Amino acid sequence: MATRIVLVSLLLSLLMACDKKEDDNNPGKDYTGTLSLTYSRSFPTFEAAVSIDSDIAADGTVTLSNPQQVAYDGVAEKLIEGERIKIREQGEIIISSLSGYWIRRDGRDYLEVTMDCRLEGTQTVTSFEGYRWVIVSEQPYTLENPVECPMAFRIQSALLAEAVCGASCNDCWGYSCFRWRLELKEVE
Repeated sequence: MATRIVLVSLLLSLLMACDKKEDDNNPGKDYTGTLSLTYSRSFPTFEAAVSIDSDIAADGTVTLSNPQQVAYDGVAEKLIEGERIKIREQGEIIISSLSGYWIRRDGRDYLEVTMDCRLEGTQTVTSFEGYRWVIVSEQPYTLENPVECPMAFRIQSALLAEAVCGASCNDCWGYSCFRWRLELKEVE
């Protein structure tokens, strides 16, 4: 009989521990901060940054500002097999369909962000022949969603320093790096 009481008590304790409350999915505090993208390129070498104001309400509502298009422009020269090559990449970073959600997974809180991120521009390759630069190619340069969405930023990391998601890719000229950071602070 005592064994049954202990087993029933244990079972009830487990059921109560697993009982999901509505408040479990809400942060219970207000947070404010910045979600930012740094886009950098190895050749041509340049860097561009986008900043998005981010607010998380105590009830779990996430507000992300709509960022402006950000221009990038980079020019660099390189000696390739004895030939002087110059590359210029210029264009814009366009972010749209931006949304964020507060989630709790495995006992940890995250800001989950979904968006469309696109680079649209032109890549111009020139070669130095004789005493002048000659255009070898000029073509549109497009890259869509370089970082897989949804991105999950751990809230605790964002409060301590920063939470990071990113990706890199390469083409025949160099590497592109996309580094998203979330920095938050609790609203007093």
